[in-house]
Parts: sequence; structure tokens; C-alpha cells
Amino acid sequence: MKTYTFIIGSADDFDDIDDLIDYFEPGGGKDNGQIGNASAHEFEAPEECDEEVVTMIGRGIAFSNDWCMDNTFSFLASST
Repeated sequence: MKTYTFIIGSADDFDDIDDLIDYFEPGGGKDNGQIGNASAHEFEAPEECDEEVVTMIGRGIAFSNDWCMDNTFSFLASST
């Protein structure tokens, strides 16, 4: 199994994907108390899953937690 994190944030709070990435970087906005409408969803998937399948799993988790594709930025990070 491999650990992934699907990160999603509102386009109302972030200008672009780079702002969202910076927000979650160590020492970024989240660590400095900056408030943004974003969340990170960590999960595991079999190592043989390709990136498209893993992205769909991450979106499914986020969308099940009241996020949607409209007016959001998102990306997938691999932890291990």
C-alpha cells in the first residue's frame, strides 16, 4: 500500500494552484495561521494503482466530504 494525500481548496481563497500548494508546504500559510477554505484527505491505495485511479479515489473522498469540482483547485501528493 502507498499513502497519498488529496488536497483541495476554494478558488475564493486561493488565486491559483500554486497558492494552494504554498498553503500546505511546511512553513506555508497553514503553519502561519493563515485561514483558507481547504482540506487534506490522506488515504492508502495499492501500489499498482496508476495516478488516474488514485486521483479518482482522492476526489471521491473529497466529494463525499461536501467538496465539488466547481471553483476549486486540487492536487495529489504522495507520502510514501
